[in-house]
Amino acid sequence: MRYLIYAPGMDEREILHEAPVADTDRNYLSIAQEALKPLSEEQYMQGPAVLLQTFARASYILDGNSLYWCIEWSPGLLVVRIGPGRQMSWAAIRSPVPEFGGREPLQEDIDAYDDEAENHQYNLVFSAWDAQFDEKCRNWRGFHPADPSTAAARDKALQYVNELGAQLEERFSSTRQEWAAACKRNIAEFAGDGIRI
Repeated sequence: MRYLIYAPGMDEREILHEAPVADTDRNYLSIAQEALKPLSEEQYMQGPAVLLQTFARASYILDGNSLYWCIEWSPGLLVVRIGPGRQMSWAAIRSPVPEFGGREPLQEDIDAYDDEAENHQYNLVFSAWDAQFDEKCRNWRGFHPADPSTAAARDKALQYVNELGAQLEERFSSTRQEWAAACKRNIAEFAGDGIRI
């Protein structure tokens, strides 16, 4: 598993970089994979696609030919898998932080919370997010210019969602605000309280 970001290269042009995902965070994402549910084209366009137009923090992780889009969003972490064969799936994982996003904590959250434990959800998003803007962070995380095979796998995975993006523009450009509000409602309905890991 490798994080993918765009960051300045030797000539200061933005180029694709990659870095390995830490073992403990990779294991966490592997557990999250078991919770993934099928995501149809229509569900994508009427749900998580809207997050591309928000200020939500997110990362991209390449695992073989599958691209994982990890988004910090209620109830904690949304994981969207863009797989080979034009297939998508997603899951909503509950944040271990009891008051995440200003929510009213459940007693179960409080009982399970260990404030000294590593927060893998945070790591999976911000290891890459912070590195986009901070050269020291990139160096510390081991980011380097991506291999051509990595860039090709990323481009192949994103080709599908880019095609859907063109459909979105055609269908909803005149009702953007209503579409965005409906998408957020659909995400909330799917996510519910989120799955605990």
